[in-house]
Amino acid sequence: MSLWQHQEDAIAWAWDRRAVLWHHGMGSGKTRTTLEFLLRKLEECGWSRTLVCCPKAVIPAWVKQIGLWAPQLRVVALTKGTSQAKERLLVDSLREPTPTVVVCNYETAWRIKTLEKTKWDFLVWDEIHRLKSASGVTSRWAARVRAKNTAAVAIGLTGTLIPHSVLDLQPTYRALEAPDCPTFGQSYTLHRAKYAVFSNGPQKFVVGYRNLPDAHAKVAATRHHVRSQDVLDLPPIQFLDVPVELSPAEAKLYAEIEREFCAVCEAGAVPPKTALEQLLRLQQITGGYVRFDETDVARKIGEHPAKGAVLRDMLEDLPSSEPVVTFCRFKSDLAEARAAFESLGRSVSELSGSRNELADWQRGDTTGLVVQIQSGGIGIDLTRASYCVFVSLGYSLAEYEQAVARLHRPGQERRTLISNVIATINGRSTVDGRVYEALRERKDVVDSIIRGLAVAH
Repeated sequence: MSLWQHQEDAIAWAWDRRAVLWHHGMGSGKTRTTLEFLLRKLEECGWSRTLVCCPKAVIPAWVKQIGLWAPQLRVVALTKGTSQAKERLLVDSLREPTPTVVVCNYETAWRIKTLEKTKWDFLVWDEIHRLKSASGVTSRWAARVRAKNTAAVAIGLTGTLIPHSVLDLQPTYRALEAPDCPTFGQSYTLHRAKYAVFSNGPQKFVVGYRNLPDAHAKVAATRHHVRSQDVLDLPPIQFLDVPVELSPAEAKLYAEIEREFCAVCEAGAVPPKTALEQLLRLQQITGGYVRFDETDVARKIGEHPAKGAVLRDMLEDLPSSEPVVTFCRFKSDLAEARAAFESLGRSVSELSGSRNELADWQRGDTTGLVVQIQSGGIGIDLTRASYCVFVSLGYSLAEYEQAVARLHRPGQERRTLISNVIATINGRSTVDGRVYEALRERKDVVDSIIRGLAVAH
């Protein structure tokens, strides 16, 4: 099958660059573009070693795509065993002179010392926005690998270049441009000083951003951008907010925890860890469960959680044979979603950190699929369903967009309906609404929610 025109354009744009950033929407064929680029470079000038780093869930997709589009390349997937076992496999594989693509996941790559010691011809950072944390061990490792391979071509692939804010850019570009980093500089501290607005007081929190036109211009000059809707002929997609009024018991507990949190906020700067813990607690309460400390098991607040009841009503309105995917953040929400399917006599599968029943659902053995968004947002095909419900959500725009793209991608033949369940109290939005609002506006979610709580009170 020949390439699409946007893929040919991307290869032409990248041909003489050492730092390549393909900001292409989900489903637009970034992996195929990369493999074709590698094959053409191999034919023109020869090369031997390519390192592909990606999320763990995406490794099988890379292996499959290489076998499909570039079978002449030898692929070594570092997926099994301990870091020591992967080290031995890598060392043995690199002894052979044939063109080789080594695929590993971000979570463990930095533990495999030979990856950093090896001379690479190409570095491929798939879902490069995963390297956005300037102090993160994987982000710093990727920058070191790039700095030791200045002659290599570094390729960054992403559908969501800026998951949270302009501050994501310097660590991301560092993996492409180290050690010089001409686009956003070598120092994350200076990058923050240039683009962030800080709060007053002893602890400096980011409260806004500045110099955004400058950042946008730099990005525009250094990336090849393709929007999915411009290059893919997909059925329409519709997003629907579904308000859910919390039960009296849920609303009472939510209000108590919110008041305590706001009192802490008014007393002074809130440490990030404390803010996250309180926001997570509030979010879990909207699902009908509460956990008061890290060791406590989540307990049901009332007999019938409001979100679970609404999900059941939504499912009841659909034919029993209609495939439906439900995304959740918390284990308690997963359990309630399963219960909603089962209460209607529907068969259901789960994809989470503790279960992987995706194959059953994809075969058609079950109609319902409940997915923990951290486990199932990337690297899987959910186009069997055109109905999707988000019961709860994390704070990552990339996770949300990737999850949506699992359904609305090539292979989807029907109009797709994405329903966002949003808890309310007397019609007033809770933390749920603020999460969705912040993601839609591409704000830093935690900071945005905290400011919203302060304004509400």
